Amino acid sequence: MSAPTLLQIVPTLAGGGLARATLDTAQAVIAAGGSAIVASPGGAMVPDLLRLRATHIELPTNRQRLWGRLTLPRKLASSLRDARIDIVQARSPATAWIARALARRLGVKWIATLHRPFVAGDLMGRFLESRQMRADAVIAVSDHVARDARQRFPNLEDRLETISPGINADRFDPAIVRADRLIRLAGELRVPDGSHLVLCPARFGEDNGQKILIEALKRLDRDDVFCLLLGSAGQPTPFERELERAIEAAELHGRMQIGPYVDDMPAAYMLADAVVATGGSQQGFSRTLVEAQAMGRPVVAEDGGGAAETMRPGVTGWLAQAGDAAALAEALQSALSLPAERRAELARAAQEHARSHYSLAQANSRLLALYERLAAGAKAP
Repeated sequence: MSAPTLLQIVPTLAGGGLARATLDTAQAVIAAGGSAIVASPGGAMVPDLLRLRATHIELPTNRQRLWGRLTLPRKLASSLRDARIDIVQARSPATAWIARALARRLGVKWIATLHRPFVAGDLMGRFLESRQMRADAVIAVSDHVARDARQRFPNLEDRLETISPGINADRFDPAIVRADRLIRLAGELRVPDGSHLVLCPARFGEDNGQKILIEALKRLDRDDVFCLLLGSAGQPTPFERELERAIEAAELHGRMQIGPYVDDMPAAYMLADAVVATGGSQQGFSRTLVEAQAMGRPVVAEDGGGAAETMRPGVTGWLAQAGDAAALAEALQSALSLPAERRAELARAAQEHARSHYSLAQANSRLLALYERLAAGAKAP
């Protein structure tokens, strides 16, 4: 059959790995001759999506009244009748119930993508997470996420497939990053001259281990190290303010700060002496570490989660015991103290690892094959 018409329902297009995976998938479907529709509350990456010739449907935010949210699948089904949707894909627990109800109304199959392990602590959160298991197919973005899902839902096995996101190696290539991009970005981010830069890109909706990194930087006690927590969307979130207070309390002013969301991440990685992913077992995957390795940068991660799977400990980076600030400080010290020859060897190994294990073309091929299998038997006769 021809490439499908895919509808992805996502919680945000404000940036981050989930939004990037959404756009990469849309681009792959369109390149294969299909059509891509994304439903979301919007965000900074909507213009990027539209440039791919995909369609965007604006969803209400969670602040909408309950009745409006409950009637959303019916309204979406009515507006999408003529779009001839083949597959509906949900990319979060909060969008899974919409996807399931919409797919039933349209008479098509639906997919739940697990971008992180099951972490909800409240009853409603656990309910939403469990709804994902009713999908016709479930995608785990890492072996860590897949293991967690199998342990909780043993009957899931025949519907579960692990497909890690890929990266665009043509974009994340150090050979194409010119000096003027580095100079401009260093000025915009106010990176102190002569500093060793530690980069930790993440969103600031909730604690993903950034407080452990603050404690590690304090223990590192090096005036020549500057750490940037990238990813601020403008208006500070409550957790972002909490981090700012923690940085101040640790007396790291001038050595650590929160920075904005950066579109030119290849240049940001090139500025960095080390790139960090925190979060331990809560991390489902780390696109950040894959991209950083593609740019030849040393990486550091907390052990026990999907981020740790993306690297080769002792070869492309270092692992630290999760939640252990002293161990994280030691790993950072190792990354920042590499002699030039060893850094060059690591860069070559990191680039090879990222390109051979996280090819975007390979990830897209597996996704398209899954869509084709499901769509072939989706429509009711």
